[in-house]
Amino acid sequence: MSTPAKQALIALLLLGWALASLGTLAWFEQQHYGVFDPAGQLQQLDAGRRIPADNVLIAVIDPDCYCARAARAHLQQLKRQQPSLQLQELTPEQWRAQGPALPATPLVLWYQQQQLRYAGPLAQGPICSSDNDLLLPLIQGRQWLAGVWLNSETVACRCPA
Repeated sequence: MSTPAKQALIALLLLGWALASLGTLAWFEQQHYGVFDPAGQLQQLDAGRRIPADNVLIAVIDPDCYCARAARAHLQQLKRQQPSLQLQELTPEQWRAQGPALPATPLVLWYQQQQLRYAGPLAQGPICSSDNDLLLPLIQGRQWLAGVWLNSETVACRCPA
């Protein structure tokens, strides 16, 4: 085989490898990244349910979920920034014992003045990065909610529950 033919074959093999790698990566990312609640399951949460404490964040995290490590790091950063925030972590199994079906994890429910104010993902984007935080502006009062935000539509890192 001549040198130009070898070079063309090598280039073709490298291109095939690159395309296969990109396809595999895209498929993997799609498994953990997308609309948080496409079926609108969050709308079935009892938004009128009261809890006996103020400024509580309940995080439902599946320890086997690809997003769990980043979500926990994000939660710890939130806790450092807001020391008065009471943080409670539940597994999906623990949640199912007391609440309705979940669309995905990691899911957070934030209660202010004993009422649910937010339910949905911690952040938008492919990882639960604090750079794309959805909660901190709410907790700090920089963003005001007229009612409850049942955040189904955000595109986020998630594992179907």
